[in-house]
Amino acid sequence: MPVPSPVLRTPPRALALGAALALLGGCTAGPTEAELTAAIRAEMDRANALAASMLGPEAAARTATRIHGLDKLGCVKEEGGDAYVCGIEVDITAPPAQRRKLASRVRMAKQDNGWTVVKTF
Repeated sequence: MPVPSPVLRTPPRALALGAALALLGGCTAGPTEAELTAAIRAEMDRANALAASMLGPEAAARTATRIHGLDKLGCVKEEGGDAYVCGIEVDITAPPAQRRKLASRVRMAKQDNGWTVVKTF
């Protein structure tokens, strides 16, 4: 009997985070899924470029982090500020080249050039 791919299973942590943020997500909008994806990809591109400058292009290509997709689980505006904390689930390949889905939270801030990742949890 075939074992389901870990990429296709949703971890309980992601379900709980999604449920909690869904309850609060109706209150505020924050960045869209496309804006979150663009900001996370930009962060990964910066990290991969830094790795390439330190390790060289061949080693960096073997250790590069790749984002295959991102689902926005919900965002909540921080009290007294303009930033949003968003729950996300990311389909990612990270060293050592294992593809998986990870649930995480990111703090996002609106800049002149769009949304920026301020912090990941």
